[in-house]
Amino acid sequence: MKKGKLIICPHEEKMKILSSRKLEDGFSNTRFMTKEEFFQHYFYTYDIDLYYYLMKTYNWHLDVVKEYLSYLPVISVDESYEDDKLIFLQDLKKELLEKKYISENKTFHNYLESYEIEVIGYYDFDLYEEKILHYTNYYSTNPIESSCFSFSTMEEEISFVCSKIRDLLKMGVDISHIYLCNVSEDYYYTIHKLFSFYQIPINIPYKNSLYTTNAIVEYLKNGEIPEDTSDEIVHKAIQVFNQFSGYSLEDEVVKELLIDRFKHTYLDNLIIEKAVSIVDLKSTSFDSLDYVFVVGMNQEVLPTIKKDMGFLGDSLKEKVSMYSSVYWNQREKKIVYSLLSNISHLTMSYKLATPFMSYYPSSFLIENNILVENYDVNYSYSHFYNKMKLAEKMDTFSVYGEKEKDLELLYSKYNIPYLTYSHAFTGIQNDSYLQNLTYPIVLSYTSLNAYNECRFAYYLKYILKLDSFLDSFSSFVGSMYHHILSLWKNSSFDLEEEYQKYLQKRELSFKEKMLLVRIKKDLLAFIEILKKQDLLTGYDEVLTEKKVEVDVSSSVSVKFVGYIDKILYYQKIEDTYFSIVDYKTGNIDTHIEPLKYGLHMQLPVYLYLIHYGRVFANPIFTGVYYQNILFSYPTWSLKLEKEKKDRYYLQGYSIDQIEQLERFDTTYENSELIKSMKYSEKGFGAYSKVIDADTLFSLVQYTKKIIEEKTENIIHGDFKIDPKIYAGVNVSCRFCSFQDVCFHKEYDNVYLDKVDDLSFLGGEE
Repeated sequence: MKKGKLIICPHEEKMKILSSRKLEDGFSNTRFMTKEEFFQHYFYTYDIDLYYYLMKTYNWHLDVVKEYLSYLPVISVDESYEDDKLIFLQDLKKELLEKKYISENKTFHNYLESYEIEVIGYYDFDLYEEKILHYTNYYSTNPIESSCFSFSTMEEEISFVCSKIRDLLKMGVDISHIYLCNVSEDYYYTIHKLFSFYQIPINIPYKNSLYTTNAIVEYLKNGEIPEDTSDEIVHKAIQVFNQFSGYSLEDEVVKELLIDRFKHTYLDNLIIEKAVSIVDLKSTSFDSLDYVFVVGMNQEVLPTIKKDMGFLGDSLKEKVSMYSSVYWNQREKKIVYSLLSNISHLTMSYKLATPFMSYYPSSFLIENNILVENYDVNYSYSHFYNKMKLAEKMDTFSVYGEKEKDLELLYSKYNIPYLTYSHAFTGIQNDSYLQNLTYPIVLSYTSLNAYNECRFAYYLKYILKLDSFLDSFSSFVGSMYHHILSLWKNSSFDLEEEYQKYLQKRELSFKEKMLLVRIKKDLLAFIEILKKQDLLTGYDEVLTEKKVEVDVSSSVSVKFVGYIDKILYYQKIEDTYFSIVDYKTGNIDTHIEPLKYGLHMQLPVYLYLIHYGRVFANPIFTGVYYQNILFSYPTWSLKLEKEKKDRYYLQGYSIDQIEQLERFDTTYENSELIKSMKYSEKGFGAYSKVIDADTLFSLVQYTKKIIEEKTENIIHGDFKIDPKIYAGVNVSCRFCSFQDVCFHKEYDNVYLDKVDDLSFLGGEE
C-alpha cells in the first residue's frame, strides 16, 4: 500500500495547491518535486568534479560536455549498439560509472515505491521520462472561441494589452488574477515602459545573473570582490565559491566552470504583491477568475519549433526512447491548443515587427481557424503615452510628409513642445526608481559630496552609472601608496615584496616604469618620515584602512560607509583618545567652513563615522588631519628638502585641550608634527587650527543633519541640475565629466556666499 503521494509540478503550481487544500484532509502525506528535481534524483547529479574531469581529460568545451551528459539517462550499458555515436556515449557512461563520477540513486528508487506519483502542470516530457512516470498526455478538444489581434509593432501590441487591463481594472477585476504569457525577454523593455505609462504594476521576471554584476566583473578582473557589495550578491557568490572547494581558481578549466556558475546564478527579483504577473503558459494552471493575455503569437514562437539538431539526430533518438523533432513539434501544437482552449478569459495577439526584426503570424492561427482582428488604439488611459505617439506621428509627417492615422485626433487634444528642447531634469517615478535600486543604498563622503555639488551629476554617476572608473596611472599609484602604508608597521612587512606584488596588477609602459623610479624613492622617504613622526607621538596604537559603517535612519535601508586611512589612538581605562589621518594627493585645503552648504565635508565626515560607527566605546577627539603623499615638486629648488618636509606635516584641526594634545604631539609648543601648531604662555599661535569640545560636538551633529537630509532627498529622487558657485568659483562643473549632457543654464547655478567662520553650527543661517 502506498503511504503517500508525490506530486511532480512547477513551484508556482505547488504554491497554488498548498493554498487551496487543507493539510488535515490527509494532505500531510503529500510530497512535491519539480520535474528537474525528480530526474536529478532519479538519474544522476552532475557536479563540478565530473565536469572538471571531462574537460581536463579530453579537452572538451563545457557546452560539449553538457551535450554529451544530457544523453546519458537514455543510454544502456548492456545494450549492443551499432551506431558510433551511441557506442561513444555508452563507453563514456561506463567510464564515468567505473570511476564513480556518476552512480544510480537506489535509495531514491526505493523511496518512490512508497508513493503514488501524480504529474500536474507539465506537458513536454520526453519518451523515456513518460515511461518512468507512467504518464500519458491528455489533450483538450474544447474549441478556442477567442480571436487573435494583429498589430504592426510590439509597442502597439503591448499598448493594446495595457488598455485592456485598464478596462478590466475599471470593471473591478482583481489585478492578481491578470496574467501575461509567452513573454520573451525582448518584450521586457517595452512592457516595463508602457506599463509604467499606464500606471499598471507588473512583476517582470528579469534574469539578472551574478555574472553581470559589477562585483563579479571586478572579481574576475583583479581577484577581489569590492567591500561595498550588497549582502545578496556576497551570499550567492559564496554559494558558488563553495562548489569549488579544493580547486585552484587559477586553473583555466576551473575559471571556465566558475564563470558558467556565475552566469547561471540569478539575483532575486522584487515582487509586488498586487500586480500583473508574467508566467509560463505551460507551467501555470488558470481558473475561471483568471484573465490571460497571450502575446507574441508569431511563427516559430508559439508553438515553439524543435529542429533536428544536436549530437543525436532523429533517427538515433528513436533507438533510445527519445522523441524525434517531428513528433515533438506535432505534440507541441496539441499541447498549445489544449492549454489555450481551457482558459476562460483569453486574449491573444501578435506583432509584425520590432525595431530590429520582422515577424509572421503563427501558422497555428490558420490551422485552427482562429479569427484575426485589427484593433483601434484606445487613447483613454495614458496622456503620457498619447503625447509620445503624437510626437512620433509628427516626426513621420515632418520628415516624410506622411500623415498617419490619428495624427489630427491627437494634435487637436494635446499641445506638446515639439521641436523644442529643455535641459531641465523633470523627475522620475519614485516607485519605479526605488524598486530598481540595490539595497542597502550605500552612501559615502565621495557620493555625498557629488550630490551636494550638483544633484544631477550624482544622478548620472551613481544612479545611471554613466561615469565608469578609469584606471589611470595616477589612481594606480595612489592605491599602491595606500596599500603599502596600511602594511608597513606589520612585523612581517617586506616593502620590496609588497611593492613588486602590487606592480603585477597592471601592465606598465616604459614611461610609467621610469616614473616609478622616483615614486618608489619618495615612498621610501615617506616611510622614514612616518617612522620619525611615530617617535613624536604617544599614541602607540593604529588602525589602517578602517572600514566604518553607519545605518542612516530612513524609510529604506541606507548605509553610510567610509574608509579611514589611519586612526592613531591611546587607550586609558575606558576612554580612547584618537586622531585621524587621511592621506591626500596634490594640494590640501583644510577649510571646513563650506560645510554650511554640505561642501568640504571630508574631515567632519570622519568624525561622524567615529562617533556613530562605534569604532571605540568611549572616543575622545584629539585631532583630524590630512597628510600629503604623491605631490609634485621642482627638483631644481634650493629649498627642496624643506619644501618636502613641510608637505609631510599633518594639516587639519586639533583639540584645544593641552593635556590631550601634548600626549599626541610631544612637540606641540613648536610642532614638528602638526603644521602651524605653536603654543606659549599666551596660548595657541595665531595660525594654529584648534577647536573646543562644544564646537566639535556641533560639528558632528551638523554633519549628521546634512547626511540625513541629503539621504532623504536622494531617496525621493531629487536630482535637479544645481551646480554650486562658492565665493565666485564654480566648484561643480570644473572637473565634471557630464558637461556635454546637462547643458545647464545660468539660472540653474546656485550662488553661495563665502563662509568665514563656524558660527552657523550654532544655528545661525
